Amino acid sequence: MTTLYLHGLNSTNITSRTKWLQRFGKVVNPLLSYQNIPEAYKKIEKLIQHHSPDVIVGSSMGGFFGFHLGNYYRIPTLLLNPALIMSVLIRPDNRQLASDTEHIISLGKRDPVIIPDITKQLLKEWQQRYKIFEYDIEHQTPFEVFLDVAAKSGLFSKKQ
Repeated sequence: MTTLYLHGLNSTNITSRTKWLQRFGKVVNPLLSYQNIPEAYKKIEKLIQHHSPDVIVGSSMGGFFGFHLGNYYRIPTLLLNPALIMSVLIRPDNRQLASDTEHIISLGKRDPVIIPDITKQLLKEWQQRYKIFEYDIEHQTPFEVFLDVAAKSGLFSKKQ
């Protein structure tokens, strides 16, 4: 199994999450600069084409890219407080909406950065296939919450 891990804005690519994901196979976890959205999009797209991941895990801004590219390439996603509102402002490719790709989404009920109700509204409007798990947290996703949503997702099983 190959997982593409997309960290959040001003975050790092080597975390307890990526170490945990390595239990299930290869993890592609690039260090990304999100200052140039089109350039980051192209870089991530090339990684997908080269590594053919089985799942994309994205956090916040990484969730923005994971959502769109997961739809386009039909790769299931696990998204932690994804910045879907960015896709109202910057939509890389309209062909990526109304996909049959399943998105597993963790939302913080008290998140002041990514407002959970807006995320739910966008997913519904865009006719996405998704499961949402809400936690009593703010924007940062604690490792324990990540483990819980990863287990509930059904995306990770024994090493393949």
